[in-house]
Amino acid sequence: MKSESIKEISAALAKFQGQITSVKKDAINPYFKSRYATLDTIWDTIRKPLSDNGLSVTQTMNFVASEKPLHILDTTLYHTSGEWISGSMILNPVKDDPQGLGSAISYARRYSLSAILGIVADEDDDANEATTEKPVSPPVETPQKTETLGDITPAQVKKIYATAREKNLSPEEAKAYIKKTFNKTSTKELTKAEASVMIEYLNEIKAGEPPLVRAAKEMGGKEVS
Repeated sequence: MKSESIKEISAALAKFQGQITSVKKDAINPYFKSRYATLDTIWDTIRKPLSDNGLSVTQTMNFVASEKPLHILDTTLYHTSGEWISGSMILNPVKDDPQGLGSAISYARRYSLSAILGIVADEDDDANEATTEKPVSPPVETPQKTETLGDITPAQVKKIYATAREKNLSPEEAKAYIKKTFNKTSTKELTKAEASVMIEYLNEIKAGEPPLVRAAKEMGGKEVS
């Protein structure tokens, strides 16, 4: 979505992007050893260039009551001219409580902020892994085994369940996330790329803190309602 005119905000965004050379990737995906920028680092990098070009960003939460309630993160880029550009992302928390929702919000804010500003917060290799299509082999009839299998590795399966236990999430809750996010029923059906996304999501969850304290830190106060 956008304002009726985006002439001024487009020019300001172009100047902003010309000033941003790179975002420091200060966190590591422990499975693939790939690096990515945390939300704090992204904000430290963009805050002044945004202000210098008359730009600002807000990220707010919306809730849609339906048979399957939806939590939605709205990210809006504003310009001092009054023009704006906005995008929305549906959240898929593992469980619908402050702990699960807070972790999902933190994850979504990082990706939505990078997307609307056109900046790179993840290593290219990690992005290629998530978007490269794998050749599909012809189906083979196997009467004794009818389930659909992805190309997830045994090491990824172990990593997912080990991390889930470390973060105090049960195997059932991990499977619920798989269903909501990938519309699949088990880890065996995931691709390597989907497994990588789930592992990074689980790593975003901070262990050892009470759920309410953890959620309060991750929701960002003013920016999440």
